[in-house]
Amino acid sequence: MTPMLRNDLYRLIALTGSEGTWQADIELCPGSAIYAAHFKGMPVTPGACLVQMACELASEAAGEKLEVREASDIRFLTPILPDHTTHLSFRLERTNPGTPATWLVQILDGETLCARMKLTLTD
Repeated sequence: MTPMLRNDLYRLIALTGSEGTWQADIELCPGSAIYAAHFKGMPVTPGACLVQMACELASEAAGEKLEVREASDIRFLTPILPDHTTHLSFRLERTNPGTPATWLVQILDGETLCARMKLTLTD
């Protein structure tokens, strides 16, 4: 399983938890080509990349490659600017263990909630 964005847009620092609830601590890579394109002079982490990162981190937590089947209830609350924020925490909660599984995700910069989403992931 080769994550698409890991080690390009972000690095996984730590993944802790079990039994359906995990926390992934990551470090953004401000030098990523994605930031050069989105947006020149004012880089911001793309929402689609946040969804992909959540899927990759859920895959790591579950120990299997997962794909996004559906994304809903997505709220981007605070822009994630790599020039100001380099460390984020993803709180991942698998609300049902079946296939497809539903995951609730919160993305935090310290105590600040930057984004939240509900993902339906399948293997």
